[in-house]
Amino acid sequence: MEQERLSFTSRGRALRGTLQLAAAPGPLPCVVLCHGFGSYDDDLGGFVRLAGFLAENGLASYRFSFAGSHPYREKGTVRPAGEWVDNALGAVARVGRHPRIDAARLGLLGVSVGGGVAIQAAALTASVRAVVALAPVADGEDWLRHRWISTRGPAAWERFVADVEADHGECVMGRASRLVDQFDVQSPGDRPGWNALLKRFPGILSKMSLASAWDTFHFKPLFFARMVTQPLCLIQGDADESVPLEHSRLIHQEAGGPKELTILTGAPHCPWETAHESLFQQIALKWFLKWLGRPHD
Repeated sequence: MEQERLSFTSRGRALRGTLQLAAAPGPLPCVVLCHGFGSYDDDLGGFVRLAGFLAENGLASYRFSFAGSHPYREKGTVRPAGEWVDNALGAVARVGRHPRIDAARLGLLGVSVGGGVAIQAAALTASVRAVVALAPVADGEDWLRHRWISTRGPAAWERFVADVEADHGECVMGRASRLVDQFDVQSPGDRPGWNALLKRFPGILSKMSLASAWDTFHFKPLFFARMVTQPLCLIQGDADESVPLEHSRLIHQEAGGPKELTILTGAPHCPWETAHESLFQQIALKWFLKWLGRPHD
């Protein structure tokens, strides 16, 4: 299996990633992979394994880091609403121009916030022919509210919102957004577990600007779901500790094309390195083979 470093420009920023090519003769169907909030192109190694699995079955893939993420020098402010959708559209356009890729058979796959990005991007382009979203965020503000209230309570959430709004007021006056621990944006709850994750995967953003939260408040993929007429496969675990299962159900209800919702019993938010990872890979592969086909089709 062949890999190639591939760059593109989105909103004036140079972004880069890895194109994983299958050994089959081209042109190849290709899936663009969209990582989660605060993550990076390899998505804790899960996208590396997924790319290899897809390639073994005749599908190319492209994994890249969204603007504001590792490994870019200008990192720490992530903008799912303001930049990431455009980044995903740019990645789709770039791989479509590659000589080994079939531009008529492109897909999007996203995880968590990246899943919402994939859905919103698909609503805005006919170049994408199929979508898979794992535990997609349907509404950024609702997602962060859920995270904060479930781990720190309503009063802490209200204080956080006030801090974000005050920071935004400073930004519109030309001042830089305040950097805080990403732990204090996402509020995952388990500080020792979070610190261990950062140590193991240093590409995860340890610091993040409050402007990232402001932008995420305005990230609303659910509003775009009815415009998604491409085949959409939604996958989520019923033990997801991060994104409420209702997000997938609402997107499924609104989506305008062929659609499927698979709920994985006992699966957490992130399936990487769990017993559920292989099942997720198989479901995604089946969906893309059905709607994109194999290289020789």
